[in-house]
Amino acid sequence: MKLKLVSPKKSIKSQLIISFLIPFLVFAIVICLFFMKMMSNTINNNIIPQFDSRLEDNSKALVKNLDSGLINHVMESPQEYGRNLEVFLDSFNKGRKGIQFTYVLSRKDGKDVIVALNGSSSFMGEQQFTSAQKKAFDQKEVVFSSIYKDKWGVHKSIFVPVEGTDAIIGMDMDAAFIDKLQTQMILYPSLFLLLAVIIGLALAIFIGNRISKPLQKVVGFTKTIAGGNLSESTRSDRQDEIGELANSFEEMRLNLSSIIDNVRGNSQTITESSNILFTSFEELAGASEQIVDSTNEEVTGSEERAKHIEKISNMISDMTAAIENMDTQTKQIKDVTYNTSNLSQEGSEQVQMVSEQINKIKNNGLVTKENLSDLNNKLEHINKIIVLISEISSQTNLLSLNASIEAARAGEAGKGFSVVAQEIQKLANQTATSTQDISNIVNEINKQTDKVLQLNQQDFEDIVEGVKIVEQNGKLFNQIFHSVEELKTRSESIFESSENISKASDSTLSSIQEIVAISEEGLANTEEIAASATQQNYTVETLKHQNELLTNVANTLQETVGKFHTGNELKEDTEESISEDLNEG
Repeated sequence: MKLKLVSPKKSIKSQLIISFLIPFLVFAIVICLFFMKMMSNTINNNIIPQFDSRLEDNSKALVKNLDSGLINHVMESPQEYGRNLEVFLDSFNKGRKGIQFTYVLSRKDGKDVIVALNGSSSFMGEQQFTSAQKKAFDQKEVVFSSIYKDKWGVHKSIFVPVEGTDAIIGMDMDAAFIDKLQTQMILYPSLFLLLAVIIGLALAIFIGNRISKPLQKVVGFTKTIAGGNLSESTRSDRQDEIGELANSFEEMRLNLSSIIDNVRGNSQTITESSNILFTSFEELAGASEQIVDSTNEEVTGSEERAKHIEKISNMISDMTAAIENMDTQTKQIKDVTYNTSNLSQEGSEQVQMVSEQINKIKNNGLVTKENLSDLNNKLEHINKIIVLISEISSQTNLLSLNASIEAARAGEAGKGFSVVAQEIQKLANQTATSTQDISNIVNEINKQTDKVLQLNQQDFEDIVEGVKIVEQNGKLFNQIFHSVEELKTRSESIFESSENISKASDSTLSSIQEIVAISEEGLANTEEIAASATQQNYTVETLKHQNELLTNVANTLQETVGKFHTGNELKEDTEESISEDLNEG
C-alpha cells in the first residue's frame, strides 16, 4: 500500500524530502526510546534499589538505637520527655548524608499525630497520614513511599513499625538527584530528537534540491521543445544519469535544430524555384497564345491563297480574255507570298523562343527534383534520429525499472531512490510521447514531400513532352518557311511568266497546278501547327496548375517547420536584409 505522503501527485522535491525525513525521524525516535528505556531501567533497577537499601539500613539503625519506652513516655507526657526524643533524632541525623527528616508517628484518640520531629520542638501535633504511612501503621510492616516533591524538596521515605509501641518511625532522604536523572531522561532524548529533526530536514532539503532542480530543468526543457522552441540549451556538467539525460536532450535539440534549418532552407529554395517556374509558365503561356493566333492567321491566309489559286485556275481556261486580270492576281499572289514568308519567319523565331523557355523550365524542374530528393534523404535522417531517441527513451525506461527493482530490494533505505527512478521513468515516458509527436509531424512532412516528388516528376515528364512538341513545331515551321520561300520563288516566276503568258500558257497552267498542290500541303501543315500550338497551350496551362500545387505544398512545408524555433531565424533574416541592402545599393 502506497503512502499518501509520497504520492506521485506531489512534487519530486517534496517526495524526496519526506522519503528521507521519515526514516531519519523513525531512527531518531527509536534511538530516543532506547535511551529512555535504558535510563529508566538503570534508575529503577539500580539507583532506586540502592537508594531504598540505604534508606532501609538507616531506618533499621534508627529503630535499633531508639528506646521504645521513650516513645511511650513522650506519648504520655510530651512536654516532659519530648525534648529527649528530639535530641536523639537530631543526634542520629548528624553525620548521616542524605537524611533530611526523622520523625515518629502515632495515633491518639483516633487522630493521626507526629510524636516528634528532628529539629522541631513541637510534639504530638496533629498530622493526617499519607497512604504509605497509614499502610505501615495499620499493617505493622515496612513501607517505602514513591519519590515525591513538596515545599521542602524532593524526597523518598520509609516507614518502619517500632516494636513495643503503637508508633512508626519515618525517615525522609533527599531524592533530588533521582528526580534530576528522570528529568534528564526526558530532556536529553527530546533535545536529541529535535536536533535530529533539524539535521534531517536540512539534509532532506539539500538532497531534494540537489536532485529535483536538474530534473525540473530537464522537464522545463522538454516542455520548451514540445512548444517548438529549439533555441535553448540544456547541457549539464553532472556526471550521473541526470547529467546523461540532460546531455542526451541537448544532442537531440542540436540534431533537430540542424534538420529543421535544412528543411526550412530547402522549402525556401522550392518556393523560389516555384516562383521562377510560375514566371516562366506565364511567359510560355503568352508565347503559346501568340503562336495560336499566328497559326490561325496562317490558316486564314492559306485558305485565301487556295481561293485565289482556284480563281487563277479558272481564269487560265479563258486566258485570252483575262490576261490583265491574271496579271493583277499574280501580283496579289506575290504580295501574299511575301507576307506569308514574313509570318513564317516570325513563327520560326517564336518557336525558337518557346524552345528556350521550355529548356529553362526543364532545367528548373531538374533542380527542383534534386532539392526534393535531398529533402527526402534528410527526412529519412530525421526518422533515424527519432528511432535513436525512442531507443534511448526505452533504455532509460528499462534503467528506471531496474532502479525501482533494486530500490525495492533495498527496502526502507531505497525508497528515495525508488522515487527518483519513478520520476526518471515519467521523463522517459514524456520523451517517448514527444518523439512520437515529432515522428508524426515528420511522417506528415514526408507524405507532403512524396506528393511534391510525384507532382514534380509528372511536371518534368510533361515538360519533356513539351520540349518534344516544341522541337516538332520548329521542324514544321522550318518546312513551312522553306515551302513559303519556294512559293515566293514560284510566284516570282509566275509574275515573270505572266508577261509572256501568251507564249507559255501551258507552262503557266502547270505552274498553277503545282502552286495548288503546294498550297494544299501548306494548308494541311498550317492546320497541324495550329493543333500543335493548341496542345502546347493546354500543356503549359497544365504545368502552370502543377506548379501552383507545388507552391502550395512548399508553403505547407514552411508552415509545418515554422512551428519550430532553432535560434537561427534571426541570423537568416539579418543575412537576407544585408543582401537586399547590397542589391539596392
